[in-house]
Order: sequence, then structure tokens, then C-alpha cells
Amino acid sequence: MIAAVNGHAIGIGLTIALQADMRIVADDAKYGVVQVRRGLIPDCMSHWTLARLTNLGVAAEVLLTGRTFNGTEAVTLGIANRALPAAKVLDHALELARDIAANVAPMSAALCKRLLWDTAINGYTPRQVAWLETQLHHRVMGTDDAGEGVAAFLDRRSPRFTSRLSADWKPLPEPEPEV
Repeated sequence: MIAAVNGHAIGIGLTIALQADMRIVADDAKYGVVQVRRGLIPDCMSHWTLARLTNLGVAAEVLLTGRTFNGTEAVTLGIANRALPAAKVLDHALELARDIAANVAPMSAALCKRLLWDTAINGYTPRQVAWLETQLHHRVMGTDDAGEGVAAFLDRRSPRFTSRLSADWKPLPEPEPEV
């Protein structure tokens, strides 16, 4: 999911965007999680999300001060992926989405996204992540999509992936427990 935020996003407007995988923002717009300045607390899991997108110090600054910042600073803080002029935000987000749709195998993207978020949510250790990556690598290696991806690269053409999440998805394995 790509959030294209081409204008101000204050409070819940930003905390909802934090739920996306990537955020493209307007460089001169105002952003902030300002709830503490209104006698409230930040919402939409912003305490969890900000600490993982950035670090605990940046999350504390943003959440405890409630100050606003522009899109360029949002990138510097690690809250956004890219800051562009407002008129270019949506086009860039759509271009990024089209690139993923045209050049990334759906199953590979889904497994990668799931592992990325499960790792953050479940607090897997590096060893558990390595084990899960290996299991998922074995799942996609040798598939028609893996062959198509290599062939398309060698032929210098766009890939034609055939996997479908609706038909081919299997749940992720549970990681091996740490000993």
C-alpha cells in the first residue's frame, strides 16, 4: 500500500498514512501527530508504527511534542519515503505502484510484505527471520514465476507472472523457536 499525501495531514490524517508500506508526501505541506496538544493521545497505532519506522527518540519527539513539520523533514525523520512538490506526489505514487504491478511477481511481493510486517509485529529474532526467509525462498524457487522472472530479465522484456494470491497463497510457517 502506498500513501500519496499531497497536502496537509495532521493528527489522524498522518496516523492513518503511517499504516501504509510507503509514504510519498508533499515537500511543503504540514504533517504532525498533534493530539497531545489537544488534550488527547495519538491514535491508529502511531506509538507502535512510529517507533518502528524511525526510532524511539524520533517517535517520542513527534508524539510527545505534537509539533508539525514539513514533508522534507518527514523524510529526514524516516516517516516518509519521499517528499516531492504536491503536484507530483500522486503521479509518483502511481508510477511506483505501476512499476511494482508490472515488474514484481505477486506472490513474491505478498510473501515479502507479510514477512516484513510479521517480523515487526512479532519481534522475530534475526535467526528466526533468516529461517523464515529460507523457507519462503524455497517456496518460490523453481516456480513458474521464478523461471519467468529470470527469462524476462535475460530477454530484456517485461515479465508475465502467472501466480495468483487467490489460488496459490499458503500461510507462512511459524518460525522455529529460539533455543
